[in-house]
Amino acid sequence: MRRGVPIRFRERFFPLGTVVQVESNDEAVVTASRQSFGSYGAPPPTEEPEFLIQICVDADQHDDAPPPIPCYRSLKHIFHIACNDRNFAAADLASGCAVGFVTPEIAGNTAFFRYTFLECLFHVLVVHRSHTPVHCSGVAFNDYGVLICGTAGAGKSSLAYACAKSGMQILTDDVAHLRIDPASKRLLLWGNPWCLRLLPNAVQLFPELADEKVTLRREHDWYLEIDTSRRFPGSPLASCQPVGLVFLEREDGAVPRLSPMRPEKALERLCQDIVLDEEVVIARHYSVLEQLVGIGTYTLKYSGGPSTAVEAIKSLLQKELRR
Repeated sequence: MRRGVPIRFRERFFPLGTVVQVESNDEAVVTASRQSFGSYGAPPPTEEPEFLIQICVDADQHDDAPPPIPCYRSLKHIFHIACNDRNFAAADLASGCAVGFVTPEIAGNTAFFRYTFLECLFHVLVVHRSHTPVHCSGVAFNDYGVLICGTAGAGKSSLAYACAKSGMQILTDDVAHLRIDPASKRLLLWGNPWCLRLLPNAVQLFPELADEKVTLRREHDWYLEIDTSRRFPGSPLASCQPVGLVFLEREDGAVPRLSPMRPEKALERLCQDIVLDEEVVIARHYSVLEQLVGIGTYTLKYSGGPSTAVEAIKSLLQKELRR
């Protein structure tokens, strides 16, 4: 049962503006947590953890094969991850607590372990409790941000990288989390700006990335993991105020141009990504997304490389600065 496994390592983190405590019997779990959550800074010393993630390493179990494909299931307030009978975790959404066991090999595969277990468990807990996710990349300037949405392959992350090259700040490459700030009542964006993941063929667009390591994130998905703090010193920004929402549309021969998009159409597209949850949670997501589309939604048609669309994104941010 491993019920008496000694928990010797504990550390608190502050991802997305929330306090989470990670516990384990193995220092590798806390070390991986620092990579996932440590860049957000230390949590306020007086605040109690909102979430607890306890993952133990079972030294008696081993994986000789490549990382197994994870399976995700949810029933009412219980969320479950299973790779096999040796690597699994469960989260109680009602209490904000998650527990699990992994083998030393999975814990040592830091990229896979972080994405499949640590970050997945945290995001499931925080989305249920307080935040609303939007599948997008995001860039910012002077604490104002633009979210870049689009179908797979539209060039969201590549455009974010091109924007960073032009002097803008990275907010996120894959998902932004929105929350109504309890103190100011303003809508805030939260992201993970320290790592930008691009497909390996991005080297064709950005030759300077040829020296970046290709990393297996999950199953057969290989990515260039760009350390944005190293590549663009001072660029990462964890939180900002949204001023625009852009939906990318590739079209051969199109001159990059922003066109207003009806808020109700944008809301319909965003709501497609809301996962099944309790009615009160879904209602909160819908209310937050309604507020988001009210700030200004656009389509951006473009052709060629992502660099051609940079000026259109920059124009939205400059518009806000001129107010």
